[in-house]
Amino acid sequence: MPVPTRPAEPVPGGGANLRFADEFGGLAGAAPDSAVWSPTVGDRWGVNEVQCYTASPNNIRLDGSGHLLLSANREPSCKGRSYSSGRVETRGKQAWKYGYFEVRAKLPTGAGMFPAIWMLGPNGVTEWPRSGETDIVEIISSRPGTVHTNVHGIDAEGAHWEAGWSGTGRSLDYAGAVSDTFHTYGLDWTATGLRFYFDDRLIRTLSRGDVPVWLWDQPFYMILNAAVGSYGGSPDAGAFPQTMTVDYVRVYSSKPTA
Repeated sequence: MPVPTRPAEPVPGGGANLRFADEFGGLAGAAPDSAVWSPTVGDRWGVNEVQCYTASPNNIRLDGSGHLLLSANREPSCKGRSYSSGRVETRGKQAWKYGYFEVRAKLPTGAGMFPAIWMLGPNGVTEWPRSGETDIVEIISSRPGTVHTNVHGIDAEGAHWEAGWSGTGRSLDYAGAVSDTFHTYGLDWTATGLRFYFDDRLIRTLSRGDVPVWLWDQPFYMILNAAVGSYGGSPDAGAFPQTMTVDYVRVYSSKPTA
């Protein structure tokens, strides 16, 4: 069985403690640790997504070499959908308030893919956007080398507000497709702001004063998913299967330093 959590341990030279880690050890074909991750099942997720999420090992499984695989397949799926895919979340099992969050992953960029690593406040989609949303990374297939970050919340009137992808200092254009290899995606979350990282490079900062209502003083849980459609555009059936490969998820008390 994988060992998803570890006792706090010092990070050399950093003064940070490792609060949580999942290295996705386990037998090939096994599900990720159910004490940490729950599969999302169904088709009513996101904006114009065309997949149905399932708990099948065809969509969610360990590879036996220390990776979690979330696979999108062109196949008849639940709710009459033509694509199946995988999504897991820690809701009700693991949540964190502040810290440094780092995920090492290889994200798919085939036509129609919209993979993401993100977090929601305690009541999640049932009270979205008032619950708050933090998008550590979102990738769309039409821009396979652009690392998007975002947050969603509410304005002073309680209506949906988001920081957005467009504009200087909101995204990073990487020289190549992010699917080419593993990259690290990080979030440094403190009481004063949110700082987003790609391969340990700071790409975006949001301070309390940059959002109309600050919702980030409560625990958030994590979501990993490989969506199809939506902002990813129209899928090309010939591009499937597509797989999001996650090497690890780690949460530190603060951002480690070398």
